[in-house]
Amino acid sequence: MTQRDGLMHRTRATLHKEAFATATGVRFGGEVTLRLAPAEIGEGIVLERTDLGARWPLDLEHSAAGPGCSTSGEGEAAVHFVEHLLAALWARGVSDCVVSVNGREIPLFDGSVRPVLALIDAAGVARSQEPQQPLVIEQPLLSSDEERAVCALPGRPTSYAYALSYQHPMIGRQFASFHPDSDDFDAQLAAARTFITIEEAEQAQKAGLLAAGSEENCIVIHRDRVSQPPELPGAYARHKLVDMIGDLYLLGRPLVGHFFGFYTGHQQNHGIAREILRWCGGE
Repeated sequence: MTQRDGLMHRTRATLHKEAFATATGVRFGGEVTLRLAPAEIGEGIVLERTDLGARWPLDLEHSAAGPGCSTSGEGEAAVHFVEHLLAALWARGVSDCVVSVNGREIPLFDGSVRPVLALIDAAGVARSQEPQQPLVIEQPLLSSDEERAVCALPGRPTSYAYALSYQHPMIGRQFASFHPDSDDFDAQLAAARTFITIEEAEQAQKAGLLAAGSEENCIVIHRDRVSQPPELPGAYARHKLVDMIGDLYLLGRPLVGHFFGFYTGHQQNHGIAREILRWCGGE
């Protein structure tokens, strides 16, 4: 069940036990095992490369916007596709856990966050009594370029919104919004899958960024058809909203304010996260 306990009243939480799942890595190929384990309350979310013996905080300081995803870690140790995992941890209110992978990416699974939510639910959420202080937006903040923009505005209750404008006949314009204190993440966002146009997929393959991806991992959009109809209306905008929520959870704390993205990607999401940390990060 989705955790909806009010952002202003969230307490820190970890997992009851370990849970893991194995799937093919779409970017680099090979089987990758994702394992979630309990952590000490207050430890935060920790990312571990078991194949390298490397370990670091899964936070904004140790992460960056990569090609078509968010990455965490440096150089060859960097782990790709952390955004869906973070969105799922946010949705369940998990603030402290150890995330382990034995490869260079978090498995994409079916391109939605549902498999990761199922993994968290299998582990169980152990909530503490320690309050988790939110970051409160107190002034308008903006991250933008010539075509894209994301803003954070003061206001309560917290809301997220995304407007997608895509020059493609099968995508076009879509809008999605989500209110954490009243909406159901599982029903409204969890089923929204990653999508990619066939042209983008071909370019990614040529660039060595799509070694093993298939239509099982995402919705492939052709000029006149899609590989599989989305389950939700406005599903592409909803998925971008999931990405934005996940990227913002690199801050490691609940947010209070209104967050709106227009045709943004991970670069702008990381930009607004840095602005939030700069202006609202004081204790």
